[in-house]
Amino acid sequence: MSGVDRGLREKPPEDAVTVDLEVPFHDVDPLLVAWHGHYYKYFEIARQALQRKHQLDAPDLVALGFHWYVIETRSRHVSPLRYAEPFTVKAWFCERDPRIGIAYEVVSKKTGKRAARGVTVLVTTRPDGEMLLETPREILERISPS
Repeated sequence: MSGVDRGLREKPPEDAVTVDLEVPFHDVDPLLVAWHGHYYKYFEIARQALQRKHQLDAPDLVALGFHWYVIETRSRHVSPLRYAEPFTVKAWFCERDPRIGIAYEVVSKKTGKRAARGVTVLVTTRPDGEMLLETPREILERISPS
């Protein structure tokens, strides 16, 4: 099973980053349910927090001489989030080399139920766009478990 597949099945590790959010009005459909496409925005907010925690936010990557590009995203929706419902998104690394896999879990703070899970897969490139076939040591040092 790949890291990405594990990311969609395993529980978040203790070192997962957690962000607290609330479903805004502009994210809901006429039934006041969060539209499924907005979950990727929620994943992105958690991914940014995870990258900042590991000093790999976009400016950090550029300073190291690398870029990350999303090449794949997946999500599974379990129960809907509704207007003004508070929820948490956890994010963690589920694959480190040669690709970067980041897994997500969205849980309603109102019901305690899981709303969705997801995975984003990224590749590392040089600034000129050349894709690297291995994750650079400078990045692995920042995301490897201690």
